[in-house]
Amino acid sequence: MFLEDPARFVSTLDGNAAPSFLEKLWSWALQSAGGGAPRAPLTYSIERPRAGLAIVYMQFRDVRFTGEPWHARFFMRDPDPDGTNGYMRCFLLEHSEYATETSGRPTALVCEPSPDGKHQNWQASFAPTDEAGFDAFILATLRSKASGPAPTAG
Repeated sequence: MFLEDPARFVSTLDGNAAPSFLEKLWSWALQSAGGGAPRAPLTYSIERPRAGLAIVYMQFRDVRFTGEPWHARFFMRDPDPDGTNGYMRCFLLEHSEYATETSGRPTALVCEPSPDGKHQNWQASFAPTDEAGFDAFILATLRSKASGPAPTAG
C-alpha cells in the first residue's frame, strides 16, 4: 500500500483513522498468511526531520515466521522543485527461519519491496533487537543509492 500511494499511507497513519486502517491491513495479512495474532502487534511513529521528508518507524512484537518483519521503515521524500531527488523506499527487517536455525538465535534479514512487486533481499542480517544497526544500514544505503532499488542478494 505504501508503494502505491505513499502520501496517503503516511497521512492515514497521521490521522484518527490510523487504528482502523492498521487493523484492516493486519486482517488482510492474517488471511493471506493463514493465521496469527488477532490484533496488529505493532507500535509506530512518524518523524519529519525536514520539510518534504517523512519517515515512518514500525516495530512488531511476537514475530515467528519467515517474512514477518521485526521492524519496518518507510521513507517518503518529495522531489526538489526541479522534479529530481524524490523517492519512496521501504525497508523491512524480516525474520529469517534459515538464519535463525543456523545461528541458534533469532536472526533477521534486511529486505526491500519495490513498486513493481519484487521483494529484494540485501546481504545484511541483524539480531531482531538491533534496531540501531538496522537504521544505520538504511541511512548508509539511502546516502549511497537514494535513487535506485536494492540489489538482489544471492
